[in-house]
Amino acid sequence: MNSGKNTPARPLAAVVDLGTNAARLAAASLDASGALVSGGRWRELIRLGEGVEETGRISEGAMARGFKTLKRFSRLIEGMRADRVDALATSALREASNGGEFLAGARELGIPLRVISAEEEARLALIGVLASMEERPPGALVFDVGGGSLELIRSDGGRVSEMASLRAGVVYLTERYLRDIPTPASQVASCADDIRAMLGTVPLVAEEVADLPLIGCGGAVALAWFIREGYAGDLGINGAILGLGEIEDWSGKFAALDMAGRRSLPGFETGREDVALAGLIVLREVFRWAGQFSLRVSTGGVREGRLIELLSE
Repeated sequence: MNSGKNTPARPLAAVVDLGTNAARLAAASLDASGALVSGGRWRELIRLGEGVEETGRISEGAMARGFKTLKRFSRLIEGMRADRVDALATSALREASNGGEFLAGARELGIPLRVISAEEEARLALIGVLASMEERPPGALVFDVGGGSLELIRSDGGRVSEMASLRAGVVYLTERYLRDIPTPASQVASCADDIRAMLGTVPLVAEEVADLPLIGCGGAVALAWFIREGYAGDLGINGAILGLGEIEDWSGKFAALDMAGRRSLPGFETGREDVALAGLIVLREVFRWAGQFSLRVSTGGVREGRLIELLSE
């Protein structure tokens, strides 16, 4: 029954999250309880950071792929008539010497792209992760697996108490070590050694984080899909539990597969055939470093964190 009063539409926000491997767009509004209501999610694997570690520059091919995707995202945002829009870039554009050129091209396409710091990336990721959980723990150890970097975030009372950003992104690790498919054990070992060395520099006390809930977001989600064969119960992959034992098993099994074998795995996302192994090795080494045996997967992350901020302003 209509009371005669118009109910104002809730503001719709859109956020672009441009990473080293993937470009993502998410739109959402907030319901009466303050929870995100999805207005759509889009993702393209553009490999923007391809070759950046070696050359220090975004390649012409990567630029073209990025602009093509941002042009599509711009049309989508215009069509949805979003009230609030933001566009974030992370590791690849933080490091590339020609990042300014890409930013200028993005703005010409109507995408107000800006580069955020590793600290801002960690803060937004934590907001998004905690928002994805039905029960928010008082403390947690969150890690965000990206294409160019790995963020480790210690949460205390919903805020970042400590964080570290490591050059352990899956694109860079793959280019550095995992050059062959199937991948020899020697390459896997070299990759793991480097990750362990980087984790050894993190100023977190192992005894203090061993009892905290371990939560993985970013690339951990894509890994969970094929480890769970594309299914994780009625609630989807968010909240799925992965164990150290199965990550250790998959690290060996996945390394031995050729391109076709990797691509044919149920739930596997085409385009990640080369970089998924690095993600598995990162998960395995984070498990061991943190002294943990299980982790919870979160589909929340940077873009969800920024959506919540935009809609709460």
